[in-house]
Amino acid sequence: MHVTVDSDAPDAPLALLEADVREEWIDYNGHMSEAYYVLVCGHATDAFLDRIGMDADHRQRTGCSLYTVEAHVRYLAEVGRGAQLRVTSQLVAMDAKRVRLFHRMLDASTGDLVATEELLLLHVDASVPRTAPFADEIRAQLESIRTAHDVLGLPTGAGRAITL
Repeated sequence: MHVTVDSDAPDAPLALLEADVREEWIDYNGHMSEAYYVLVCGHATDAFLDRIGMDADHRQRTGCSLYTVEAHVRYLAEVGRGAQLRVTSQLVAMDAKRVRLFHRMLDASTGDLVATEELLLLHVDASVPRTAPFADEIRAQLESIRTAHDVLGLPTGAGRAITL
């Protein structure tokens, strides 16, 4: 897995992560196990945190981080051995303490959408521990991305609930 250079237009979802499917991620059905979809999206969330300035140094210095408080994963296609994945991230909404992030996992060779993950992330000051507003420089980064992503509209599949 590696973080990519974000070369997309500012008003497009951020392309921050690429990953090759590892043999140990393959389950008894011959495709990527559900846990690894979440793992790959988790690494994309980490890349997003780095992009907005909430990297390891920031977390160490401030004691602040984003905690996932809700997640919704949609498994849309099987991912096989050796597949190359690309994850894009769209900032759907934010306020003083929360971020709603939407990841799209794509087959890098075909561009086909294979999964999505929607997250609600809460900014926490672990030294207290409780929620806290974003620092000004982090909020500015988030607002810049949100403004660019507002033109994209709500992603297909965002806000869905599980039903029969």
